[in-house]
Amino acid sequence: MLPPPAAPSSLLARIAATDIPDLVVMIGYGDELPVYRHARALWQFYAAHFPNIQIVFTRWSSRLAAGEVVDNGYDLLVGIGEQFGSEQAYGATGIWSASENARFVHRQVAVQDYLLRTRSKPFFLYQVSLTSVVDFRVLAHVLRMLPAAGCYAGPLQRLNAPEIVAGLTFVSGASTLLSSDALVCMRERYHPDHPVCRFPNDVWQALVLEDFPRIVLPSFNFLRPRAPLADGPAVQAIARQQLQAGQYHCRVKTVAPQDAAGRREDVDPWIMLRIMEAILSSEPASPQSTLLLMQKYALATNGGNPWPMPSRVPTPLFTGPRDIPFNDEEVLDPE
Repeated sequence: MLPPPAAPSSLLARIAATDIPDLVVMIGYGDELPVYRHARALWQFYAAHFPNIQIVFTRWSSRLAAGEVVDNGYDLLVGIGEQFGSEQAYGATGIWSASENARFVHRQVAVQDYLLRTRSKPFFLYQVSLTSVVDFRVLAHVLRMLPAAGCYAGPLQRLNAPEIVAGLTFVSGASTLLSSDALVCMRERYHPDHPVCRFPNDVWQALVLEDFPRIVLPSFNFLRPRAPLADGPAVQAIARQQLQAGQYHCRVKTVAPQDAAGRREDVDPWIMLRIMEAILSSEPASPQSTLLLMQKYALATNGGNPWPMPSRVPTPLFTGPRDIPFNDEEVLDPE
């Protein structure tokens, strides 16, 4: 008998061997903000280090009929047709509207339908924002701890108003894990003309998945305003600290301090790059660290009640004891 193949010797080779066959990652973007073009290029670089992770970048196209989905080899294009005219788009008007929310819901359902039609086996869908960075090695630990069906998981938020969403617990659209049976339900329950489609897409999916319990998962946010190219070593040190504690998802959403009007494109990509460098130069957190962090987030989010939790709860979130930071504003930059 031949001996088993040796494990890859270098760190980058081991990273490249990361394989999660039952996972599809969906990252949507468009021309709404310049930062998205920069982040898309960074993700192209980063994704090349995880060749076995299926990542689908999706954007809309006015050249395709509404609901038509075409893979052009770079992005998965979703048609918006005449139902969502470009003149209504945030990128053209600078005004975020309910019709913009409806566009996002439309694109999400179209892509999910495409994935369901092109796959015969159950799978997980991970919807993640373009200005996030993910350690897929640690995400593999998380998926082994989640149910293969009835899964609706991620960092949780709660709404109090208007009345239709009072007490609604939803998963942040920046980092949402769904089992494929949830996608089937969402497709069946999608009615484009229904008023709930004018909510943000992460709130919409919470409303149509009211019968799915919510599972809280970790997430770390880089929010602190920083100047372009500034604080690289500090950002990387914070990222390493969080990754070793079991984090798998870091979201970046900030602006430069001298330009509070919002030149995210000058700041966020640099922070993203430092996080990517931290991941690509570090060993992953252990499954035990990941599980402990998940338990700490559950304790801090819902006061220690067993998770998953029901879709509507009258009491506030984040009432439990917490010894973990949720964002970089709660962390001192390392000296």
